[in-house]
Amino acid sequence: MSLETGLVKYCVNTPLTIVGFLSMYAFGGVILTFLNTFHEILSGNFIEAFFEYFIFSALPPTSVYQVLLTVAAGTTVAGLKWYVAMSRR
Repeated sequence: MSLETGLVKYCVNTPLTIVGFLSMYAFGGVILTFLNTFHEILSGNFIEAFFEYFIFSALPPTSVYQVLLTVAAGTTVAGLKWYVAMSRR
């Protein structure tokens, strides 16, 4: 099995299990929180950066789309981390 096939299997199969879905949801939440907060800090809006951090880290999602986006972000970043770690061996 090639690494690319393993990456696709990782990204598809991980969110299909309960533990994988919850893990990718938590990991994706951290990723999206940092990305949104970092964007606001770079634009100089420190008050809005605080609110973005609070909104993305403390409040639950309000739609199924937000949950799926969070899981997709977590799965993508985790899959790419796996790919890079395996390719260095």
